[in-house]
Amino acid sequence: MITDALRAEYEHRFSLYDTDGDGYLTAHDFAERARVLTDAVGEPEGSAKAQALAAGMRNTFEELAALADVEAAGRLDREQFVAAFARAGASGMLGRVVGPSVAATVALADADGDGVVSLADFTAVHRAAGYSAAQAEAAFRALDQDGDGRLQVDAWQAP
Repeated sequence: MITDALRAEYEHRFSLYDTDGDGYLTAHDFAERARVLTDAVGEPEGSAKAQALAAGMRNTFEELAALADVEAAGRLDREQFVAAFARAGASGMLGRVVGPSVAATVALADADGDGVVSLADFTAVHRAAGYSAAQAEAAFRALDQDGDGRLQVDAWQAP
């Protein structure tokens, strides 16, 4: 069982990912989401950052689909999505589900390529993603592992 606040967050994510508004999530929705984010920050479509984000989003969909017992070519409804996210959290698999897309989003937010993401850069990407400034700041603070007010891109890159 998940809290009402967590359910609300997962339902909000569902709405953001449902790029075509049909009430279902498919691999295409996640690919479109990656494209919207890269376009919003002016990242070229074929760049390494854009490709990493597309791969991370594809991973997120595939992992959630597997947790929901849905084919990777299938679709998730709102309840399946919420249940899959809840299952990922309860089983300790959340990092496996969202880790690659989080790492790619952090790298995308590194506008100047110096390996460090500021709160302003992070907020810009998350505002483009449909989150409020307050939500972006809360996410930044949660990811700021050492509390120094900066995200180190290499700390999020998978070995």
